[in-house]
Amino acid sequence: MANDEQKLRIKRMLVDQLHMRIEPEAIGDAAPLFGDDGLGLDSVDAIEVVAGIEQEFDYAFASEDEAKEVLLNVNTLAAFLGQQGKL
Repeated sequence: MANDEQKLRIKRMLVDQLHMRIEPEAIGDAAPLFGDDGLGLDSVDAIEVVAGIEQEFDYAFASEDEAKEVLLNVNTLAAFLGQQGKL
């Protein structure tokens, strides 16, 4: 299970990569990254997020399906990166 500092690292990457005008701490751990209910990211943002993960965490997704399963929220991304030994 990822700790708060690891999740904050992910949130900082999201804010930096997407040039968001919010504080990283304002992103909820379970808030959906995509769709109207959460951060409202779209497919163009997804490309930027994947690039940010590659750069910040040195991990490249094996497939688009893998990325879709993982990029649900900060919790799912943190758990996955932790399992991969990247946090």
